[in-house]
This record gives sequence, structure tokens and C-alpha cells, in this order.
Amino acid sequence: MLGLLLFAALSGCADYTMVGIEKRQAEILVHPTHIDFGHLESGFESESKYFTVTNTGDEDLIISSPVLVSDEDRFRILGEDGEDIIIPAGEMIQVDVRYVPETFETNEGYIEIVTNDEDEGSVQVTLEGYGDAPVITVDPEDFDYGDISIGCDNEERITITNDGNLPLLVDSITQMVTQPQDIIMEFGSLPDPPWIIDPGLSLDFLVSYIPTDVGADDSSIRIDNNDPVNPSVEVLQHGDGDIEQWYTETHVQEEIPVLDILWVVDDSGSMNRFQTNLSSNIGLFVSSFMATGADYHIAVITTSDSFVSGIITIGDPDPAAALASQVMVGVTGSGNERGIDMSIDALSTSVSAGPGSPFFREEATLVVIYVSDEPDHSTTSWSQWLAFFDAVKPSGQFIPYGVIGDYPSGCNIGGQSAQFGDGYYQLINNYGGDWYSICSSDWGVQLQNLADALLARRFYELSEGDPIAETIEVRVNGQLSEPEDWRYNEETNKVEFAEDSVPEEGQTIEISYAVWGCDGE
Repeated sequence: MLGLLLFAALSGCADYTMVGIEKRQAEILVHPTHIDFGHLESGFESESKYFTVTNTGDEDLIISSPVLVSDEDRFRILGEDGEDIIIPAGEMIQVDVRYVPETFETNEGYIEIVTNDEDEGSVQVTLEGYGDAPVITVDPEDFDYGDISIGCDNEERITITNDGNLPLLVDSITQMVTQPQDIIMEFGSLPDPPWIIDPGLSLDFLVSYIPTDVGADDSSIRIDNNDPVNPSVEVLQHGDGDIEQWYTETHVQEEIPVLDILWVVDDSGSMNRFQTNLSSNIGLFVSSFMATGADYHIAVITTSDSFVSGIITIGDPDPAAALASQVMVGVTGSGNERGIDMSIDALSTSVSAGPGSPFFREEATLVVIYVSDEPDHSTTSWSQWLAFFDAVKPSGQFIPYGVIGDYPSGCNIGGQSAQFGDGYYQLINNYGGDWYSICSSDWGVQLQNLADALLARRFYELSEGDPIAETIEVRVNGQLSEPEDWRYNEETNKVEFAEDSVPEEGQTIEISYAVWGCDGE
């Protein structure tokens, strides 16, 4: 405040007369003319100091209201009311000045005093002060990832720097993000806040963007800290999920397949468990044929006997039950399994399964399925029979399959081992068939896959892996198929038609889908 200190004049009696004393004009004396407030912690500390203005003359000293000149509003004159101030002779006033720093800064200014002092009409009091504080700088404050392919991993590094001169305390970091959460904070090896960042140092963390759907994604990250000016800093992230590439694949539904399927089942003493698994799940194999209307002949022989005792056809009232019974061939056969020999014998005579037999049809594709837990012990190497198989069916109309011991060392299930299906394995590979593990814990899936491989009418494998499932559309003859008419099997990467929705022969099947960007990684 502006205070007025009065100095009382001394008075008394004198017995003499003073002559020739000249009155002095108003004279200003300011003390001190420089004020240093020193270092204060911004946001927590402030300081008040003062200077005095004394009239050392004999006339009234008239000063205008002190004027503060400073770039920042950190200094304040207390109690100043804008009116002129009159200081009588020999008296003084006190001018209080307050310094309130806001951040890490150096502040300077001055107070100008204009008076009626003829010799010194203007006097300045200079001011200085220093604010100590942490200063948070976050870079970038706003980041746009742009259009990013779904599944791609993109990241931006957010850097927090302390540009002040006191430790910066990051109390907490919180994120608000659109759902699903495709923009993700990753602290890596950093612990969760609070963090302390010393002056002049920085730390950073990642914000990754991995879009899982099409459309805009937004994120706001709030960084709470002890910067007195910016105690809460908000940084923004934006991105748009996009699809990298669309594919359209067209198929023409094949004619109803005509298949002659010969099962060659090992009847040696170690096969009881495997025959039981085969019998219990064979219904899944047969149901696929029934669903597509395939024209099939199915017969069963053993690795010891090439005689076909019965043929299962599309006309049987319960073909699944019939085949389940037939594959239980018993375990009293030879321990010297000769599966390839037996299939050759059966296909060589019209009495069993060869040309001229009720089983064999010239127009049919011939499929031989070998089921055994041991290698083939035929008297002749598999390679010696290639000419026979090539002669019995034209190219592409003979395909062998197998349910055998795993390449190259066999397998084990529940303590029961199976040897590698040597001989069967090479024959199958030669003709482009496929083999399935006899040690599998899920025969149902295997037999279903085997049927799918033979039929190729209900199931259409996509040429590109890892499609975006929700983008798949299926059209039959240009008409969009209903969701209940088909499904996408992620494990096999196939579109599977429902049993009652299999397209008819000659119809066009169009499958459109988008792929994940960056291989979905």
C-alpha cells in the first residue's frame, strides 16, 4: 500500500532571529532504486517488497501515480488508486510491490515515478525476479495416423520433456478412446505413473494404432502433472481403418460327383481301438455325401482279404449305419499287412471290385482309402503298381487317401503307438491325395475333411489367407445368399454351404471378401 510516514517538525523558542534562509523546492529521494525478489517456486510462492519516496525539500512533492512497466503481469503495485500523491516537506510514502511468478521464467520491469521535482522530474525503480518450476512439453500434441489398412500395426512415439528447472512429476496418464479400442497406449519397460522427470530430460511411450474395423478412430490422452501453468495436458490421436484389398472369386458348381470308394482297413490285432474310432465317426463322412446328392458306391476290404462282401449306395436306407458296421472288420487278420496288394487284387477281378463288378463304374472317380497303423508290407513295392493304377483309370480319376501313422516316425495316442505308413504315404503323394493321422484325437473332423476333399461341392477354399470374416459375401447366380445358407470356417479357410443350400449343378458361385492388411499381424 501507499503509506504516508510523517516526520514531525521540531519547534521551540529562540532568542535570536534568523535572516536570509531560502526555502528549497520539492526534492525527491527514492530508496532503493532496484528490487531483486530472488527465486520463488512458481505456483506456491510469492513475495512482497517495498521502496520509499521521501520529500527532502521544503515545498510539497507532487507525484503522479506510479506506473509499472513490464512485459509480463508478474509484478503488482499494491494499493495504487490512480490519484496524484502529495508528500509534504520532510515526509515520505512507502510503495509495496508484489512478485508472483507463474512458471519457469526470468522477469524484469520498472516502476516510473513522475514528480514536480524540478531537478529530477522522473525516477525509475527497477525490478527483477525469477520463477522456478517444472515445464511440461509434449510432442506431438495432435497426431493423425491417416488411412491405415486393417490389421496393420502403426505407432507414434509421444515424448514428454521437462523444460523447466524443477523436477516434473507426471501423476497419471488416462486415455479416452473410441470403441473398439484400436488406439492403444504402450508404456513398454516403463512402470505405471507416477513418473519423475528431472530438468532437461525426457521420456517417451508408444501409442499404437491397429485398426480392426473400417472407419474413424479417435483417442485423447490426458497427462496430469505438477506444471503450474499446464497441470493437465491433452494430446490427441486420429486414424481411419481401411481395407487393403478386395478379392472376388468365381466358381461354377460342378456336376454331382460319381465316386467309387474302396476302404482298405487293417484287420491286424492292434487295430481294435482305431476301427472303433473309425466306426464311431463314419456317419460324418457319409452325411456329407448325402447332403450333396453325390452318386457313390462304397465297399470295404481288409489288408488280409480283397473280397468285397457288400456295396453301399445312395439307395441304402441308412448308409451311415451300414458303413459303420462294415469297417469293424475285426482283428484276427494277418500281422503282415498288405494293403496295396489287397487293393490291387480287388480291382483286378470282376468278382470283387474290378471292372465288370457291381462296384466298379467306368464313369466314376476311383478313390481308395487305406487305414492302417503299420507300413505297407506288400510283396511288391508301391512304385511297381503305378502302371496298374494308371491303366485302371484315366489320369485324374484315381485318387488314393490314407488314415495312417505320421510321417516320418509314426505317432502315439493314449499309450498306443502307430508306425509310419510307409508305402501308403508315397503312393498317396504320387497321385496328389492326402493323408490323415491315425493317432488323431478327433476322427470326426478328419473324416469330415476327407469327405470334403472328395466332394468339393459344399466347400470353397479362399485363395487368400486371413480374410476379414465380416466382409465376406456369397452370391449364387448373382443373388446374395442369406447368412444361414453358408458359413466361413476359419480353420480351413473355406466357405461352407449348409446341407440344404448347396448350389445346383452349373450355378455360378461368387465369393467377395477383403483381406487384412499386413497379413493381420
